[in-house]
Amino acid sequence: MPPPENGKTGERLRAFTGFAYGCQFLYGGWFLFHGLNYWFEFYPDRSIQPGPGLVPAIAAAGLMAVVKALEVGIGVALLANRFAALAVVAAWPITLMIAFVTASHGKPFGVGVAVIIIALNAIMSLGYLERYRPMLAVHANARLPVPSHALAAIAGFAAAIAITYLSLALRR
Repeated sequence: MPPPENGKTGERLRAFTGFAYGCQFLYGGWFLFHGLNYWFEFYPDRSIQPGPGLVPAIAAAGLMAVVKALEVGIGVALLANRFAALAVVAAWPITLMIAFVTASHGKPFGVGVAVIIIALNAIMSLGYLERYRPMLAVHANARLPVPSHALAAIAGFAAAIAITYLSLALRR
């Protein structure tokens, strides 16, 4: 997170930075604890049970172990403050899935959890905004001349189409 500036703006930035770090460490601990719970069962997790629904389908496909391993890695990165900006971005898909699943039941607790985890991830993202600004640039610093760039874009699109139709033909 950026170093605080001087003056009143610096005080506000310092306060926000401290708040964003607090969110980071809370979220990192939460991800680490819930990720490890998948293997060590600190508490019974009723969300991962056989039956219909998104979470049981992810578990049945064997992807829940991958999700939980990502939670552990993201949690460790946030707690250790290493690769934290990357960890915040990597947490977004998991955050949105947790929010969707918990809020989809329509119960106030689930909706509250969804709002809180999205808010935590948003605050952490704002804390690292300076790190993300280069990615948010409209124009990349590519040095290709316009005709070469256009030709490369068309070739990439055509290759994707060809690979898709090839894979469809191979599946028959």
